[in-house]
Amino acid sequence: MNRIRLRVSRFWQRHGANTALWSGLMTATVGLGLLYTQAWEPLERLTYNALFQTRERLHPLAWDERIVVIAIDETSLDHYGQFPWSRSRYQELLDVLLAAQPAAVGFDLIFAESTEADANFAESITLSGNVVLAIGDDGTGKALELPASLSETASGAFLLGHVKHNVDSDGMSRQVWLYEGDFPAFGVSLLEMYNISLSQTLGSAIADSVKIAPVSLPSAQNHGPQQLTWLNWPGPIQPASDTPNRLVVFSFSDVLEGRATPDQLQNKIVIVGITAAAVDPLRTPFHTIIPTAGVYLHAAVVDNLLQDRFLQRWSMATTGMVLLLLAMATSFMLKPLDLKGRIILLGGLVLTWCAVAYGSFTRQIWVPIAAPVGICVLSGLSLQFIEQRERKFLMNLLSLSTSPEMADLMWRHKGELLSKGQIQPQELTATVLFTDIRGFTGITEILPSQTLLPWLNRYFEVMTDCIMAHGGVVDKYIGDAIMAVFGAPLPHTEIEEIQQDALAAISASLVMHQVLEPLNQEFVAEGLPTIRFGIGIHTGKVIAGTVGSRRHISYSLFGDTVNVAARLQDMTKLLTANDPYPILISEATYDLIAQSYQGKAMGELKLRGRKTPMPVYCLD
Repeated sequence: MNRIRLRVSRFWQRHGANTALWSGLMTATVGLGLLYTQAWEPLERLTYNALFQTRERLHPLAWDERIVVIAIDETSLDHYGQFPWSRSRYQELLDVLLAAQPAAVGFDLIFAESTEADANFAESITLSGNVVLAIGDDGTGKALELPASLSETASGAFLLGHVKHNVDSDGMSRQVWLYEGDFPAFGVSLLEMYNISLSQTLGSAIADSVKIAPVSLPSAQNHGPQQLTWLNWPGPIQPASDTPNRLVVFSFSDVLEGRATPDQLQNKIVIVGITAAAVDPLRTPFHTIIPTAGVYLHAAVVDNLLQDRFLQRWSMATTGMVLLLLAMATSFMLKPLDLKGRIILLGGLVLTWCAVAYGSFTRQIWVPIAAPVGICVLSGLSLQFIEQRERKFLMNLLSLSTSPEMADLMWRHKGELLSKGQIQPQELTATVLFTDIRGFTGITEILPSQTLLPWLNRYFEVMTDCIMAHGGVVDKYIGDAIMAVFGAPLPHTEIEEIQQDALAAISASLVMHQVLEPLNQEFVAEGLPTIRFGIGIHTGKVIAGTVGSRRHISYSLFGDTVNVAARLQDMTKLLTANDPYPILISEATYDLIAQSYQGKAMGELKLRGRKTPMPVYCLD
């Protein structure tokens, strides 16, 4: 017994009392491992897309009205011929824009080779004084320099900006480098030119009617070559008729032919780029299947700079700390709940976190969703896993000493029954029911073993169902006898609870008597012996605990109350055919059930093993 008790003690000290802690630590270890190996990232990218799409439906943002895109689209290609065009075409555009006076004009086009038209194009750049040209690379990271025919001829009249950006493994563009070393991105250079142009127009009549406040530019020190910035895409690229929040886009041919009025371009940041299909594809959260054009990436960068609304993402350290706390908190919250309660709580936690994440997103903070939600789910799964291991281990121990029903009940209330790692003995008031088959010895002599045991087990199953249906627990099977208890292993101290236990025992005994008749009919039809039984019921103090040796122990109820119930069951042999039920109950039980059941006093009977007679009753 001491060995088993020691095993239970060690098990509970190491596992049972710390289930939530073990679950939290296990979940945190897995979650943090997935975090630092970037395993959560593919799911976080999906939530990034989902957040934008949700915001577009619920709280759509408007593109900054100071941005205009001049698109080299299919219409323009049909009109002016296939791409690439002569630089004289861009000279024409600058000459048209000169009259409209935009604040800055950026060409999202790579001018890597010298052409005959460069001199005139450079002259127009110099005359405009507000041009930004793009610098790309050759695919190996080496920058493609501007030809001398442009850079030297228009020297000092324009700014340069790199067009490098980060494409994730799923083909989505979510991050940009605002600086490569000290070299600014295309969008940053556009804003720098915008500020220069505004400083030259301050005080004019036009300046009073438009937004011309200088824009605060990011510094190269805070956005170094390893510092990627998360884009906050304002919205999808849609025609004007679809949404009032659209980005203003003009066809290149419309601008050259005067269909874009000067007031639509004046003091604007104009970005020129090709949007024809498949030339410069770009996938955004709003264009996941059919890509849009790369020029809109720079428009988004400019928009984020103008509105100061780049996304801020939690650092790895912050995310790791939150995941650790969430794993521990979720495990401790789930621990006291049943499966249904855990599912409801997990659902509530997931919805709450998603709401918090969306609220933060609308304030330009990207809070991870996949990892925290995954941590919540993992907490539930790990808790279930650990508890299943605990249950299996503890049930294996308990199966050495008690019936499966008693073991299951003890498991469900292990927190109340186990103290300091041990199954504690306790005194409680319970109602004990004993039943025994009449003439079982004779039956064993006529039935072969292969028939006897199935016959007996069918009887046990039917009787056990009756007992359990009324809240009783089968403590043990003793040969052909059943010992059941109502009010254990959890102690009942209130008189109302003790009375309910006694009433449940009486109700169960009556149902056992009722179901015996159809069971006997089945036995007769099969040529098997019928069964008669007697039931003894007594209410009183019992001791619950484990007894036995180091080789075998038994968790059971024992004491005078158990003995009285067993002796009452023996005395049912004195009942006659005039007594409707083969049930004898003690005075202690009868006092508890007298208001609900009619009984008949059988007088004072001297029970075997007791010196003085005691009042006994039967049900009438």
